[in-house]
Amino acid sequence: MRLLSPMFSAQSALPTASFSPVDDKLWPQKPYPTLSAAPLSKAQTKAMADELDALYKEVMASLGLEDARYIQRIYSAVVYSETLARAVLSIAAIPASRRKQLGLWLLGTSLLSFSKILNNMELGHNVMHGQYDWMGHPHLNSQKFDWDIVCPAPLWQHSHNYLHHTFTNIVGRDHDVGYHLIRVTDEQSWTPSDRNNLLSTAILALGFEWAVAFHDIQISVDEYANDARLVDIMTPKSQALFSKIKRQVGKDYVAFPALSGLVFGTRSAMMTVSGNVTANLVRNVWTWAVIFCGHFTEQAHIYTHLDDHESRGDWYTRQILGSSNLTGRKWFHILTGHLSHQIEHHIYPDMPANRYTRIAPQVQEICKKYGLPYNTGSFGQQLKQVIKRIHHFSKPSAAEWQSYLTMQAVENKEVTKAVTTARGLSKYLPPVMRNALFYA
Repeated sequence: MRLLSPMFSAQSALPTASFSPVDDKLWPQKPYPTLSAAPLSKAQTKAMADELDALYKEVMASLGLEDARYIQRIYSAVVYSETLARAVLSIAAIPASRRKQLGLWLLGTSLLSFSKILNNMELGHNVMHGQYDWMGHPHLNSQKFDWDIVCPAPLWQHSHNYLHHTFTNIVGRDHDVGYHLIRVTDEQSWTPSDRNNLLSTAILALGFEWAVAFHDIQISVDEYANDARLVDIMTPKSQALFSKIKRQVGKDYVAFPALSGLVFGTRSAMMTVSGNVTANLVRNVWTWAVIFCGHFTEQAHIYTHLDDHESRGDWYTRQILGSSNLTGRKWFHILTGHLSHQIEHHIYPDMPANRYTRIAPQVQEICKKYGLPYNTGSFGQQLKQVIKRIHHFSKPSAAEWQSYLTMQAVENKEVTKAVTTARGLSKYLPPVMRNALFYA
């Protein structure tokens, strides 16, 4: 089953037209490119879509026991590594030697970080995309599975599975372009707060699960602002969010530390708390890095708007141009949730991710055939480009600075009151958190 809303009706793969391979070195290498439409003709994108559809059907028809065993082994690895990690953290304070205590703490924290990364990336992200719904598993399916972060599955599935994967890299439609916080394209108006792009990025990375949690709240408040059903839509979303936050915070910072403290003493409780904090931070930074490397490298294309006549092939083209891959070994791909194959994931979001490595050479050949660049590189190389991009867009051009001054002059004449007035301690919270509390 596809969680991604079907943009196109299913079609059988047809014989494709013949096109001469295009040297991708001829593709313009302007940094931070912006497009307003697909760069290929409709005939080319249709032929390419037929080839990509045929590859998709071939893989999906071959799914079976090997794939089912794979995701079940990943689930087992998550459970066993978390169980072992929490046990090690609980006993970390027992040895008299501080060196042994530190060694056990590092071991437990590393195992817990590994478990949380695996849970978030290879298990949760992929299962909630519907990649394993074909198994009919009672737990490992997109309707029932929920992951080990503060964001409830349904909120993420709306902002990510639907909005991001449908409107990928379209400014104003894909809210993952900068996450309402980071300026990553000149299509986003510059403001003085963008000077803090790098600092904002560091904060976003450290608290990435919290940004993801509140992301759909912010999107929905804007999306349904003029809808009479606004309260009915926002109330269950906000309630689900705070309910999940209570469960996650209670589990990591109350229940497990309390259990450790009761059995092994106060020092054990403190080691459990610090291990959980560290593991969550490690998972957050890793997830941020992988996702930003997949979307905001130097040659990741941004689109100005959605083409009213966008075909299936045009959609494939936009996914390819807006994505970046990472090279690495098997365990690197697993720990990224195979989002190291972001191109393959964006064109086939509901294909089991463990198949991406196998089909990547075929996808690359198809891209070469139609003259589309296949953006890939090492983790270090792509991350360097991401940081460079974020820094670049922290500074305004002369025209952007003048545009900002003009806009400020207009806004100063048209000061409006906020719809909701922040009172008490809530006035110190970010607007998105105030909105969530307002509807909870």
